[in-house]
Amino acid sequence: MTFHSTFWLKTLSAALAVTLLGSCGFAEDEDQVRVTVIEDMPKKINPVGTRLNFTSATMRAAMAKGLVGLDQEGRVVPALAARWIVSDDGLSYIFRLFDAKWDDGRQISAERVARLLRERFAELRNSRLQHDVSEIEEVVSMTGRVIEIRLDSPHPNFLQLLAQPEMGLFRAGHGAGPMRLLSEDDVIKLNRFDEPSQEEQDAEEEDDRWVSLRSETAAHAIARYRAGAVQVVLNGKYHHLPLVGAAGISSGDLRLDPVAGLFGLRFVRANGFWAVPGNREILAMSINRPALLTSFPGVSAWQSRLKIIPEALDVEGINTYPDWASMAMQDRMAFARNHVRRWKASEGPIAPLTIALPDAAGADILFKRIQSDLRRVGLNARKVRLNQAADVQLLDEIAAYDSPQWFLKQLTCPVTPVCLNDADSQITEAEAATNLEIKARLYAEVEKMLVNHYNFIPIAVPIRWSIARQGQRGFAVNPRGWHPLNPLVGIPIS
Repeated sequence: MTFHSTFWLKTLSAALAVTLLGSCGFAEDEDQVRVTVIEDMPKKINPVGTRLNFTSATMRAAMAKGLVGLDQEGRVVPALAARWIVSDDGLSYIFRLFDAKWDDGRQISAERVARLLRERFAELRNSRLQHDVSEIEEVVSMTGRVIEIRLDSPHPNFLQLLAQPEMGLFRAGHGAGPMRLLSEDDVIKLNRFDEPSQEEQDAEEEDDRWVSLRSETAAHAIARYRAGAVQVVLNGKYHHLPLVGAAGISSGDLRLDPVAGLFGLRFVRANGFWAVPGNREILAMSINRPALLTSFPGVSAWQSRLKIIPEALDVEGINTYPDWASMAMQDRMAFARNHVRRWKASEGPIAPLTIALPDAAGADILFKRIQSDLRRVGLNARKVRLNQAADVQLLDEIAAYDSPQWFLKQLTCPVTPVCLNDADSQITEAEAATNLEIKARLYAEVEKMLVNHYNFIPIAVPIRWSIARQGQRGFAVNPRGWHPLNPLVGIPIS
C-alpha cells in the first residue's frame, strides 16, 4: 500500500470515528430525509449570488423556482411557468405563469417576474453562464400572467439553460418554493412551501415532510452515510472515488450519473516545448486512457474520450477525431518517443509539465498514471496545488445544456490564454447565425481547429456519483447530474 493510500484511508477512518461519536442514527422515514453534499472546501451555504457551489445551488433550486426546473430524472418541467410556446424562428419564448404566490403571501405577477429575470440575467453576466445570458435580447411582460423572452439568435437548448439553479428567482429575499427554509445553522432544514389547505387545518393534519442539507468533505460525508446519519450523499467526483472503495460502500448504493461534459487537461500556460501544438499533441497521444480509468476500481462504466464534443450529441458534421485516433497504443508511444528524442537533440532538455490538481486520493492516482505515461516517452510531469501556477489544469465540468456551443466555449480566449482568436471569431459568427445548419457547420469547423490546436487534451467523460440506497424515493440517476431535494420527500416542483 502506498503512502498516499495509507494517508487517505486514515483520513476516512478518523472521519468515521468522529461521525460515529456525533451521531446516533435515525429510524427510516421517507418523509424526513437527510442529505449531505460533498464540497472540497465546505463553507456556509448561501443560495444568493452568482457563483454558487453545488450545495448553495441545491438550496436555491429548493427555495426559488425559475420559469422551469429540472426533475429528478433531469427533465425540464414547469415551475413558475405552467406552459410555453416557442416561435418558429427560435427567437421568442412565451411563458404563461401559474397563479401562485411568493413565500410571504404576495401574488406572483408577470410584470414582477419579468423585472426579476432582467435583473438576474444582468447579474449572471458574472457567472459560469455569462456567455449564454448575453444572447438574451429582451424580457417583457405581456399580460398579468404572460411574459416573453426574446433572443438575438436561436438557442435550441434555451429551456435547459433556464432550468439551471442560478435561474431561480428571489423577490426581496422571498422565493416561491417548492420548499421553504425551516431552520438554519450548520445544517439547513427545508420543508413544504405551501401552507396546509383549510381541509388539512380542520382535520388538524400537519405536513411534517422535510429535508436537511449540509456540506462537508468527502471523508466526512461518506463516514456519515456509513454511520446511518444521512440517507443521500451528493456531488461525488473522480478524486473522491478511492474513499468509496475504502469505506466498503455497496456497489448498489453508489449511483453514477450518465453526464456529458469535459474531463481533461486544459492548457493555461504554454512555454518552451509546450508552446508548440504539435508537442501538445504528444501529451494527448501518450496518455493510456483505458489503463488510467481502470486504476479506479469499482467504476467499470467510466468511458474514455478522444474528442472535444461527444458523439452522443449526434450533430451532423461535428465529428473530428485526432489524426492518430486509430493508432494502437504501442504505436502512439513509439511515435511520441521518437518525436521527443528528436526535439531534445535539437532544442535541449524539456521542463516537466506542471499539472494543477486537487489534494485528494483520486487526483494522486490520476497524476501518477499521467506521469508514468509521459516518462515512457521521455517526458516528465510535476503535480502542483490548485492555487499554484501550472501549465495545465484539470477541467472537470458537466455541460449545462446539450449543445456543441457549450463544449467549444470552455476553450475560448476569455477562459484560457492558450487559445485561438480565429476559433473565437467563428464561435461568435455561429452564435449570430439564425440558420441551424449554418450554426452546425461553423461549430464543426471550430471543433476541427481546436482539436488540432491541442489547448485541451480530452481524457474521459466526467464522472459524477451519489450514494443512496436502492428504492430511495425521488432519487434517480440522470444525464444532468442534478438531484433536487423536493422529490426526496414527495413534494412536487409546481
